[in-house]
Amino acid sequence: MIKHIVLAAAMFGATAARAEVLAETECYVRVTPSNDGKIVRLIFRRYVDVELKKEVGSFVQYNHTKEIIPLVLSTHLDTDTESPDLGNYEDTRIEILGNRVTGEYKFIQTGAGHRQGRYVRYTSAKNVKPVIFHHTGSDDDTSCKLTTKN
Repeated sequence: MIKHIVLAAAMFGATAARAEVLAETECYVRVTPSNDGKIVRLIFRRYVDVELKKEVGSFVQYNHTKEIIPLVLSTHLDTDTESPDLGNYEDTRIEILGNRVTGEYKFIQTGAGHRQGRYVRYTSAKNVKPVIFHHTGSDDDTSCKLTTKN
C-alpha cells in the first residue's frame, strides 16, 4: 500500500516539472483505559509537494498491525485567526477501508505547537465516542517506526 501512495504522489508530481515530494512522519500515543495500561502508538505519514506546499497523500499505521490505512484530507481550519504566526490548526482526514469511509481523524494543534497542545481525535464510523492520541514530542522515537510487510 505504501508503494501505491508513493506512486500516486509521484504521478501527481509528474504534472509539474520535477516536483519534490517531502515525507513527514509524526508519532502519537494512547494509553488504554483498562488496567493493563497497554500503549497504542499511531504513526502518521503525509506527503507534501514542496513547491505547491500542498498535501498529496497521507496514511496512518498502528504499532500492533502492519496494515496501512489511507487518509484523505477533507478540511484545514486555521484556529487562531488573530495570531496566525502561532500555527494553530485543525486538519480533518477521512479514513478509507474497503472503499468505505470508516472513520475520521482530526489533527489538532493548539498552544503554538507545544507537546500538550498537539493531538489526534479519532472517531470510528461504528463507535461515535472519540479516542485521543497525544503527540509524543519526538518524531525520531525508535519505538514509533512504520512496519512493512515481508
